Amino acid sequence: MSSLLPIIFLALLVAQGCVIPSPQDRRGFVVDGEQANALLCRPEGKGPFPAVVYSHGRATDLQAFERARAGGLIGGPLCQRLAADGFLAFAPTRDFYWRDGPVNIPINLAELLQAIDYVMSLPDVDPDRVAVMGHSRGGLLTLMAGLERNDLKALIITAPAEIRPYFSQAVARIASLNTPLLLLVAVDDERGRLGAVNLLDHALKKHGKDVRTIRYDQGGGHYLFSSRTSGDAYWWEELRAFLHEKLR
Repeated sequence: MSSLLPIIFLALLVAQGCVIPSPQDRRGFVVDGEQANALLCRPEGKGPFPAVVYSHGRATDLQAFERARAGGLIGGPLCQRLAADGFLAFAPTRDFYWRDGPVNIPINLAELLQAIDYVMSLPDVDPDRVAVMGHSRGGLLTLMAGLERNDLKALIITAPAEIRPYFSQAVARIASLNTPLLLLVAVDDERGRLGAVNLLDHALKKHGKDVRTIRYDQGGGHYLFSSRTSGDAYWWEELRAFLHEKLR
């Protein structure tokens, strides 16, 4: 059954009308055929474009993958909306079976850092205008990536996962973070992410960091930021304004 995953993902890319890069763009990513593992949405016109790398949340098996596909967790609707607004969007996928547990967070982080390097190397991307956005597990990884690099223009974290010990370790290092950050969460998050956001927000403000935290009380829960209509959600305007401020 696991062999069906790349085929399903490739079909998803085509159905969403996003661009599949040519084989010569691989540089560590499989971007065509049965092993495709990334979604790339390019704006119209010529670059260099500002770019957003998207780090998705947890998906561990075929059923979880199908839910992710239907709900947009892979970043499809948001990827398209970002491209329509002038941002090149890149959403790599993680292995859905053996790279899920907490012990694999370092592997996930290495993959995300590789994705950032890949996007910065694209000829139609301005490497000085790259942001990283992540949801849930991907939100934690986004924070960790921001702590590892000083060449990112912005971070967007939605409902970050409080995975031990990595979340607390990241918060303990927050004084070294120098990248502007947009932090979003739904107050009715059923997975308790509001607590993680409050803790992170407090640490960021304590150290005088450039953070904008929004706690939405209009419903939507944990998947507010990864629903099938995420590109058209009411929080889109805050995201869009932040990106235009930091990347334009």
